[in-house]
Amino acid sequence: MGTLIENLLVTARERQLDRFAAAYAVGGWLLVQAASIALPAFDAPAWSLRWLIVATIVGFPLMLVSGWVLNKRGVTTGTRGSLKSHEAVFLALIALAALLSLGELAWHWSAMTPSNPAAQTQTSTALAGSVAVLPFDNMSADSRQKYFSEGISAELINLLARNPALHVTARTSAFFFEGKSLDIREIAQKLNVRSVLEGSVSTDAGHVHIDVALVNAADGYQLWSQSYDRSLNDILAVQSEIAASIAAALAPTLTGVHPKPNVPKPIQIDPNVYRDYLQAQFYFDQRLGEGETAASKAAVTMALALFRKVAAAAPDFADGQAGLASVLAYSQTDAESEDQIHQALQRALALDPENPQALEVAIGDTRDWDARIRYASILKRAGIRTPAGARGLGNAYFEFALNDEAVAQFAKWAALDPLSFEAWHSVVNATFADARYAETVTTSDQALALHPNDPTILQYRCVSLAYLHRIAEAKAALNIISQPGIPKPLTTHCKFFILLNSEGDKAAIAFVHSVLAHDPKDAGTIGDVGFMLSHTSAVDEAMDDYEKALHSHQFGFGFYPGKSAPQSFLNSPRWIAFTQDPKYRAWAAARERAKQQL
Repeated sequence: MGTLIENLLVTARERQLDRFAAAYAVGGWLLVQAASIALPAFDAPAWSLRWLIVATIVGFPLMLVSGWVLNKRGVTTGTRGSLKSHEAVFLALIALAALLSLGELAWHWSAMTPSNPAAQTQTSTALAGSVAVLPFDNMSADSRQKYFSEGISAELINLLARNPALHVTARTSAFFFEGKSLDIREIAQKLNVRSVLEGSVSTDAGHVHIDVALVNAADGYQLWSQSYDRSLNDILAVQSEIAASIAAALAPTLTGVHPKPNVPKPIQIDPNVYRDYLQAQFYFDQRLGEGETAASKAAVTMALALFRKVAAAAPDFADGQAGLASVLAYSQTDAESEDQIHQALQRALALDPENPQALEVAIGDTRDWDARIRYASILKRAGIRTPAGARGLGNAYFEFALNDEAVAQFAKWAALDPLSFEAWHSVVNATFADARYAETVTTSDQALALHPNDPTILQYRCVSLAYLHRIAEAKAALNIISQPGIPKPLTTHCKFFILLNSEGDKAAIAFVHSVLAHDPKDAGTIGDVGFMLSHTSAVDEAMDDYEKALHSHQFGFGFYPGKSAPQSFLNSPRWIAFTQDPKYRAWAAARERAKQQL
């Protein structure tokens, strides 16, 4: 063994492998050091440096093999023919070392791979131009000015989202991380974005100071930063300037030709009026979350009073008019409110024809089918990526029973605002209406993660599980929504479809009759009763209810009878006659127009 090792070392020196190894080590080290500086400067992907290191390591044994075979200078043993035994051993050791190095690297990288596949997917699927705006810090002496700093952040989100080249996380999700001690890169991974905007706001004596920084989520370095000192009268212009600067900073990551956002020219606005506007939005946002409460009702009332004040003081401020229309639509109770909604909408859209908040309200404000199509077409053409835009367009599709398109739009909303229960609720509702029951169960998991045991989501989940013949799971959902205080119709619908899919048609019909005999309110609206019975052999009873619902304005064209109704019902003479009613025919004709135009 001693002789063999001695022969190997002598031959290695003869072939100058020690010099080759030293030169390669120094050159490889210098190459990796230079690349670690140069590659990030050119926005090279993180994997490029790793693979350069691997190539350098693997190249070392390959260099030794090449030097052994090709460099015969100084060899005293004369011309060589076949490999000698000690040479073969040396080459085998080099090959083994190379294989072991590769194996160790592979193991090391697999250990570094996130254990959560979803997190890994989020990092790799973040779109170019994707950005999240975190709530700005309030640096004013008055802690009560927090609504102002947060309002500036929210308005920047709305402005950025109107640029079709950008993908902007919505307010609900971006503000979720306020006060949480998370690294920027961790937040970006959870929101699936490539960059994050953070900043601070302070006001004093009619002036505003804003510091903003755009951070690259991959490495935590700043892509762009700026400070602004302006009069509060020019706050709208400052926001537009910041939005334009962010789009310019992200331009290298964007591909293709992107139209500029069609936003109204910034106007000067009285600082006190703008404060009222931000405070109104702050109060109105309190309606989002876990349902209507006494506190949320009071907040909406305060928002309405402030929006009225803003609209009167700044009639040329489109967002103020749109906000008034939105809160009126949410809380309207009389014909006078409808007139006010219409006036505010017309004013907002005259000032800003692509205002997403105004267009969303306009789509839901009218029974003029062609007006709905017109407003939805504007939203689609504008390519506005805001919750209001996706929600408004999704609602238009849903109203015309274009369920595939509705699901797609609501899914876009959920992608923009992944931590919004309202967004996931809409996805669940649309997949259920389209009889995509497996998807309903999956998306209900997302919704319930945000709002556990929500009774409406559990109802959709229960019925979907029943149709999938997962009866035990459906009954588990039924047990939860059977608790006191939960609306009885939810329990009724859940139990009806469990019976229909487990015990059959007769048991389900008998159950509906027993509920109606005990207390008709427990079955829901007339249309709800018709919907349940339309899935059974009780066709005439179902049609009686549908006809009453249609003429009492309780019939939802886009939902009933639903894709889940059996073909025998849809082929029945009474249903066919029902579709000839002038109201239904007007809707069906508009649906065809919507198909072509949307």
